Amino acid sequence: MIFYRYIILPILKTFSLVIFIVSTVEATNIKNSATVFMYHKFGVSKYPSTSVTLAQLEEHVTELTKEKYNILPLNYIMDTILNDGDLPNNTIGISIDDADKSFFEVAWPLFKKNSIPVTLFVTTGTIANNNKSYLNWDQIRKLKAEGVTIGAHSHTHAHMPDLTIEEIKNEIETSNKIFLKELGEIPTLFAYPYGETSSEIINMIKEYKFKVAFGQHSGIINETSNMYYLPRFSLNEKYGEIERVKFAALSKGLGIYDFIPNNPTINENPPFIGFSLLDEKLTPSLNCFIFDMDGQVDREIYKFNERIEIRLSRELGKGRSRVNCTAKDAEGKWRWFGHQFYN
Repeated sequence: MIFYRYIILPILKTFSLVIFIVSTVEATNIKNSATVFMYHKFGVSKYPSTSVTLAQLEEHVTELTKEKYNILPLNYIMDTILNDGDLPNNTIGISIDDADKSFFEVAWPLFKKNSIPVTLFVTTGTIANNNKSYLNWDQIRKLKAEGVTIGAHSHTHAHMPDLTIEEIKNEIETSNKIFLKELGEIPTLFAYPYGETSSEIINMIKEYKFKVAFGQHSGIINETSNMYYLPRFSLNEKYGEIERVKFAALSKGLGIYDFIPNNPTINENPPFIGFSLLDEKLTPSLNCFIFDMDGQVDREIYKFNERIEIRLSRELGKGRSRVNCTAKDAEGKWRWFGHQFYN
């Protein structure tokens, strides 16, 4: 008894303290952050919800080509995070969905002139039908030859969670076959139409060997992000103001892990939302907001050191809803996490 009290117990306490210190250092180290922006159309005033004006585009390019930002290809950004490398400060990625002809005619010349790497997510069914509003394969091949990365965006741009398993497989396999025929290779990056997905679809995307997959919910990517449901900031006429772009570009990842529910398609409504923070020092300043098609949802936030739990006052409505959480760190930098649900 004396031996335990005076010899063993002090050793155990010291060992526990060492473990605690090491764990705390590791837990608070959010290594990388990357902000990815998403465009659809450029200067197409008929569709303000998916298009930016030419003045907005020029303002974005002028801002993001300043020395304080580092615009890098999406493949490079994701490879660096997946391989535990180091990204430079204020890393930015640029993506475009749907292959609208305005990208080829308006935006790409400006991006190319400013040496901005771009990923174009292509819906193969739209291209195969030779839709006059979208690019053709000759134009896509030209873009690829000039350095544009081509990503997959399904075949028909359907609401994928509403499809059967066989229909989802057909979306992916048909798209892959067309890419192989037209470009000689299958893309390694995937973007979900409308940013909608489910656990089943995510597992299928993994099975088909896509490296990562993107949604279209606001948030900053870091090493704890779900690599098969990555956030992107959607830019359009309403949400393309330069101050929003600056704020997003200078924000950092929040470092969230153990997020529940892990299925983006809602099974239980209202969902019980919970997650942990790598850096529990962010807990006091953390705030979260939930929005669905009917507006903001009242919620209660419960904080237990690094663990956060959110209770909603009502069920989420049909369609898409979003969770946005932000906190300010010790250096005064905003940290941002986003997640999208589909009902």
